[in-house]
Amino acid sequence: MLIFISPDELEEKFRESWRMGHITQPSIDYADNAIWAIFEGKLVIIFRFKDYGWINDNRRNTYEISAGMAGITISIKRN
Repeated sequence: MLIFISPDELEEKFRESWRMGHITQPSIDYADNAIWAIFEGKLVIIFRFKDYGWINDNRRNTYEISAGMAGITISIKRN
């Protein structure tokens, strides 16, 4: 399954910083059901899956994530 998250879907306060390339290393945190990333040397939540009614569960899958100016692409793969 592929999931694409555009910069406009990120937490509002991080949208412009994402476009400017100031946010790096996004990763999924299953406990928070969110995507965390590094901004100004700190870990911050930049996207919440719950806002879309989706609960991500890692018991039966793994993922690969890629990120760029256009947004974040996540490839969910079954174990």
